[in-house]
Amino acid sequence: MIVRPQDLRDLVRPVPVGFWAGLTLSCAGLYALLHFLPSGFVAPINEHTASTLGLALRALGASVSTARDTVSEGGLAFEIISECAPIFTAGLFLSFVIFYPSTRREKATGLRMGLPLLYLGNMARLTTTFMISRYDRRLFEVVHVYLGQVFTIFLVMFAVIAWLRWLDHDESHRSARMKAAVFLGRFALISGCFFLVWLKMNHWYIMFVNQFMILGSSLFDLRLIIPRSITVYYETFNIVTFTSLVLGTPSIPWPRRLKGLGFGLAVFFLFYLVHRIDNLLITGFAVPLAVPVDYVVCAIGQYVLPVLMWLAIVRKFPRLK
Repeated sequence: MIVRPQDLRDLVRPVPVGFWAGLTLSCAGLYALLHFLPSGFVAPINEHTASTLGLALRALGASVSTARDTVSEGGLAFEIISECAPIFTAGLFLSFVIFYPSTRREKATGLRMGLPLLYLGNMARLTTTFMISRYDRRLFEVVHVYLGQVFTIFLVMFAVIAWLRWLDHDESHRSARMKAAVFLGRFALISGCFFLVWLKMNHWYIMFVNQFMILGSSLFDLRLIIPRSITVYYETFNIVTFTSLVLGTPSIPWPRRLKGLGFGLAVFFLFYLVHRIDNLLITGFAVPLAVPVDYVVCAIGQYVLPVLMWLAIVRKFPRLK
């Protein structure tokens, strides 16, 4: 009897522990390397991104100028940094393909399929952010956060699912392809709605985290005062990504889905608490080691953890026959 994939989770083959460890450690190593590399290594990538963005914007009629890693028009200027280039998402996809159980030919094909897609998707993200900001700069923060956090993971998921569909080697499975498309559509819809809600809620979440910081500092006879300096805390929007991935997968039974969400949100809380502690060590105690630790923690929390947690929940279930 031929086993046909009936759902999105059936696209994901059973993977050994080495996959999880390899994916996590390789991404952490890459993000740490990006932090410690001299600026001369990263600068050409940022300048190339800025130059390509300038070409795309001029093709759309914008009178922009490009100087090294900065794209500007009038009083609006975009400085391209490492996070603006597709390095982080490409590293996540690269690690997924390398450690996923498949042949070398399949891995090579996956990279040829996915990396150009992530590059083009990132350029579309930057172009959209600039074009919207030039008409209303008040929208920059909203567009930048959504496209930079949620949309980038959407691109990675799209590339991963496209590659997994290709690995299946059976183009007659229209049902599975349709369900994969439905999953991506549900993810986009849920994340868009939840994102708007989280824009209003994220500062309350930070206040909740800060109470743990204040309580902890009081144990060491420290009086900690944390001012509210910004209204959008970029690092917390991995909650939107993770929640949308879980809710967008209808094959997961609701009891397991709720347990997975509860456990995942607790893990994200701990990650963000570590981030806030790192901030305190950097700004309050000038601890140099806290800087690279915080860089890697934030990168893992934003790009890797939502996907890993979702995969762990998905793989709790056997294949449908």
